[in-house]
Amino acid sequence: MSEEEAEPEPEAADMVSDDEAADLVIEPDDVDSAADEDMTVEPDAADMGEEVEPSLTAGFVLISAGSFTMGSPGGEPVRGGDETQHGVTLTISFEMMAKEVTQGDFQALMGGRNPSYFRGCGTSCPVEQVSWHEALDYANALSTSKGVAECFDCTDPGLATVTCLLKGSYARPQDCPGYRLPTEAEWEYAARATTTTAFYSGPITNTERTPLDSNLDVIGWYGGNSTATYAGVYDCSGWFTGSTTCGTQPVGGKQANLWGLFDMSGNVWEWVWDWYGAYPGDVTDYWGTAGGSGRVLRGGGWEIYAYFCRSAARLYCPAGGRLNSLGFRLVRSI
Repeated sequence: MSEEEAEPEPEAADMVSDDEAADLVIEPDDVDSAADEDMTVEPDAADMGEEVEPSLTAGFVLISAGSFTMGSPGGEPVRGGDETQHGVTLTISFEMMAKEVTQGDFQALMGGRNPSYFRGCGTSCPVEQVSWHEALDYANALSTSKGVAECFDCTDPGLATVTCLLKGSYARPQDCPGYRLPTEAEWEYAARATTTTAFYSGPITNTERTPLDSNLDVIGWYGGNSTATYAGVYDCSGWFTGSTTCGTQPVGGKQANLWGLFDMSGNVWEWVWDWYGAYPGDVTDYWGTAGGSGRVLRGGGWEIYAYFCRSAARLYCPAGGRLNSLGFRLVRSI
């Protein structure tokens, strides 16, 4: 799969799906053998033919392989026409960051650089204003730091001008043993965590910024509750009762899903691997088309309407795009 060398900065029109117009804010700027007293060594789980729990990276959770229905049902309020339900089987288990990559995480591996608009939010807040390519560059840096193979060939690594593509030795991203972005199917499977409702906390009750959606409020920061008072906040006057300034929030502050993942709805949108395009029929280990309008964004952000934070909601953006409501989290095949 070939990737483009560079892509233009996004216009607002580039952000929307074919069915819904997005009201996005775009701002510049870590074996023991056991022996008894007679020194008889007990067999370990592998010797017994039992399943062995894989060793996970600190801050990651295990997402076991399985099947689910991807997309939204016809009766889900304000669903997009690009959310056609279809069966997906994932045969490869993976570990996923429990929380979005923070500004502190990014700075620690990328030479102190912090591209975020909301720097006043602090190092525990999600990094944003990162391109799809910068997310892959960070994935390579994490792979190197953990002693596993890098997945991508990148030009200008460590710089904002970086461009990356999948190494030719891997037919698909899931084949790489290093860190990478999740595929769109992996992302939605992880976000749902066996649930079938609009949010992993329940159905959607209010689709806009106001009135407050009670199910979304317990799991995510969006345009109906993202009040912020640190330096460099965004003027959100009129978004909801009492709103004046809004912005990103420290990661992990809301309720996690059943697999221990935080902020899968809201705070910042998240880059995934796939090009945006129409869904195929039932698929196994799908990782997108060979090209498309842009790279898919998932989860919704601090600035957006409730319906964009649904588990099935999709948007897209050119891979070179940077938004103050757009970040990422990584996965690794197990």
